[in-house]
Amino acid sequence: MRIIFRRRENGEHVSLSFPVVVAGVLLLLAVLGGVTAVIANKPKSPMSVTGTTRNYARLPEMSFAMGNDRQVIDVRALIELDPGVDPTVAAPYLDRISDRLSDRIRQLDPSQLAGAEGARLVKSTIGQVLDREMKGVKVRDVLLDRFVIR
Repeated sequence: MRIIFRRRENGEHVSLSFPVVVAGVLLLLAVLGGVTAVIANKPKSPMSVTGTTRNYARLPEMSFAMGNDRQVIDVRALIELDPGVDPTVAAPYLDRISDRLSDRIRQLDPSQLAGAEGARLVKSTIGQVLDREMKGVKVRDVLLDRFVIR
């Protein structure tokens, strides 16, 4: 297809087909970019993100003396609960959880708490205490917010 714009003085035709095609391609790319931007900025519907909500309850910060009071362990943990459970469900159990954790962690050898294995050991100990003290509550995971040995 040849679009004739005008004729030159010598009778030759001046064609605009190449500039029109380039302008058309650029216009098409601009429209596709705009449509993509609108689709990308559209808010997600609640149905598309089901199961991603997390429900956490915070345990108070606890300090435990170990090894004839030479070492102190500071622990602050979050417990992940089922999404339907109220996060304040742990509040009545906090004193008993702290007492049991104090007893259980003091039984550990300080050398066991070094490195990543120590963090895993503390997490599993907290999980065992939570399972024992909060029998009716399903705890999904224990997250250590702070774990410091001084």
